[in-house]
Amino acid sequence: MSGENNPGTPETGGQARKPFILERPLWRGVFNGVVLTLVMIGAQYQGWLGPNTELTGEDVYRAVVYGLVFGGVMYIYTSWRVRRQGRAADAAAKAARESVESRLPDSDEK
Repeated sequence: MSGENNPGTPETGGQARKPFILERPLWRGVFNGVVLTLVMIGAQYQGWLGPNTELTGEDVYRAVVYGLVFGGVMYIYTSWRVRRQGRAADAAAKAARESVESRLPDSDEK
């Protein structure tokens, strides 16, 4: 997955593409939290987590809480990663700009 500062592809004419919905931090956190909740409920119902296959309200509550916590962690991680990639792209662009400017001849025009 790429961050929001993606310079684009040749097909888009070099324009930055809009990130897919699951590349956005909020939606990634929501999606991961919901999926974890559903997997935990399904695993409890199927008996993958132990011999007791009865699904109680406490099991559903626990799965929802774990899903919320995991979704929050994924939101924080994705936000951090997008910001880090943006800063790295900005630093690389600045370094490239400075490199090109240092190779240009001095101009006496005013």
